[in-house]
Amino acid sequence: MDIKLVERIKKLLALSQSSNENEAHLAILKAQMLLAKHKLTMKEVNEFKINNSSVKEKVSGITFTKAKWKAHLAQVIADNFGCYIYFKTYRSNKIVFLGREEDALICNIVLEYAIDCINSNVQRIRYIFIKKGCSTKGVENDFALGFTTGMQHKFEEQKNKNQECALILVKDNEVNEAYYNKKFVKSVDTTVEVKRDEGLFTIGYKEGRKFSISDKIASSDDTEPEQIRELSC
Repeated sequence: MDIKLVERIKKLLALSQSSNENEAHLAILKAQMLLAKHKLTMKEVNEFKINNSSVKEKVSGITFTKAKWKAHLAQVIADNFGCYIYFKTYRSNKIVFLGREEDALICNIVLEYAIDCINSNVQRIRYIFIKKGCSTKGVENDFALGFTTGMQHKFEEQKNKNQECALILVKDNEVNEAYYNKKFVKSVDTTVEVKRDEGLFTIGYKEGRKFSISDKIASSDDTEPEQIRELSC
C-alpha cells in the first residue's frame, strides 16, 4: 500500500473534524473518493497504521500542579486520537501521551494549541474583571473546564456523524497492551470542579465547541468573542 496515499487519506480525515462545515464536508468526501478509487477500506487504512507505526510515548511540555483541568483536557484529546495519557511526577505532573507515534505527536500539538486558546481567553477575562474591581479567582479553572467539555461534546457529535472516521481514532490492541503492561508507581489526583459559577463554564463551553486545530494554520484572527466583552462579575 502506498504510504503517501494513506497519509493523504489520514490528513483528510483529520481535516474532516474542522469547525468549518464546508471544509469538513469536502475533506471527508475527498477521503471517500480516494478510498473508492484505490479500492481501500477504512479497516485496511487502520491496519496499515498498526503494521507501520510503533507504539511510543510522547512526553509533552505541559505540566500542572493545581491546574488539574489540564489533565482533563489531555484526557479528552487522547481519547479522541487513539492514545492514553499518564503523568511523570516530580514536583509537578508532566503529561505523557502513549499511542501510535503519529497519534501521540498529534495529541501533543492539539493539547498545546488548546491550552494557548484557553490562556488567551482567560487573559482577556481577567483583564475585564480587574478593570471592574472583581476577583479573578477561579476564572481559569471554570473557563477551562467548560472549554474541555465543549471540545468533548463536539468530538462525540463528529464521531457519531462519521463512523468511518471514528474507526481510525480507536485505540488498537497493541496500544492497549502497551498501556496496561506499564507499571505505575502511584496515581495522581485529578479531581476538579467548577469553583466560581456556571457563567464562565458556559462561555468556555461555547469556545470549546468552536475549537479547531485547522484554525492554527488557516487564521490569525484574534477577535474577542462577544460573550467575553459583555462579561459581568
